[in-house]
Amino acid sequence: MIRLTVDDETLLGVRVAISPLWEALSSLALLARYRSEVPYPYSTWASTVRRALPVGFRRELLTWIAQLRSLRLPSFLTPVPASASPTIREELATLRATPAETVRRELEALYPTDVPAPLLRLADGADGLTHLTDLLGRYWDTAMAPYWRSMRNVLEEEILFRGRTLVTEGSDAMLQSLGGRVKWERPDLTLPYQTDINSTLRGTQFYVVPVLFARGMRIFSQGAAGSAISYQARGAAVLDGQVGDSAPPEAEPQQGDRLAILVGRGRAAVMRALVAPTTTTAVAGSVGLAPSTVSQHLTALSAAGMVRRRRAGSRVLYELDREGLALLSHLDCEISH
Repeated sequence: MIRLTVDDETLLGVRVAISPLWEALSSLALLARYRSEVPYPYSTWASTVRRALPVGFRRELLTWIAQLRSLRLPSFLTPVPASASPTIREELATLRATPAETVRRELEALYPTDVPAPLLRLADGADGLTHLTDLLGRYWDTAMAPYWRSMRNVLEEEILFRGRTLVTEGSDAMLQSLGGRVKWERPDLTLPYQTDINSTLRGTQFYVVPVLFARGMRIFSQGAAGSAISYQARGAAVLDGQVGDSAPPEAEPQQGDRLAILVGRGRAAVMRALVAPTTTTAVAGSVGLAPSTVSQHLTALSAAGMVRRRRAGSRVLYELDREGLALLSHLDCEISH
């Protein structure tokens, strides 16, 4: 369990940022955790990636991450995002450039008596980090890059939503809304973690990082740039199938999915994506459907009184109306993350 005591100055500076590197490491942890069937909504992505990754390469990465899942990761492996939306190349360059003394200091602080085997090579110097960043770069190109455009659209919409809450309701409201067993009771933020951590954040920058693969691994990082935690982002359904007009909007519902049985899988996915005001494009990215298909579903749901629309500047936002929220609450059986 992580317990962070956050002072008022830090609370005023809470920010939201995306991290491709955190996504990559979390997705690897998910593959390592589920050696056979990976749960929805990651199953389609996982089966595709496992076929695409060379066997020896996949085994090396999964063995490495599997041994780390139960440990606290050193922060140099998961640097605090340097901007709201860094690229994977920027983050890998930061990882590769980590000074050897920083690597040794963090490893000795976390593991004073015995450095875990997966990290021993990193303790040897630059060659270990170079090898790891090369592995992660190859993994990204095969497993993440084909999905990243859609993932980034969803994550950027998440940043807009959380940022809007920060501006209109404040940091307390934003932290309280994160869900996924993240609990904020001023001044303490608590959330599940591999080991117990108690830390006080005083006068520092604090980032919350939405991660679509957060079910694979919880990440907590501290460094000169501040501190950061990951949480489960909404819209992970973007990984369930291909985005485009060929996506099967009315595929067979999961057994027991009463909402999808009643309204169809496509409309059920759209309704689940509308628990907060969202654009058509963002919904399309999050559920893996073409924008034209999403528009048709939104038209039908609006006509049925389930969805309402409103304009915010140049953007048109859709959200569930009271009747839609009631139907979702009563029938929805989607796996919570």
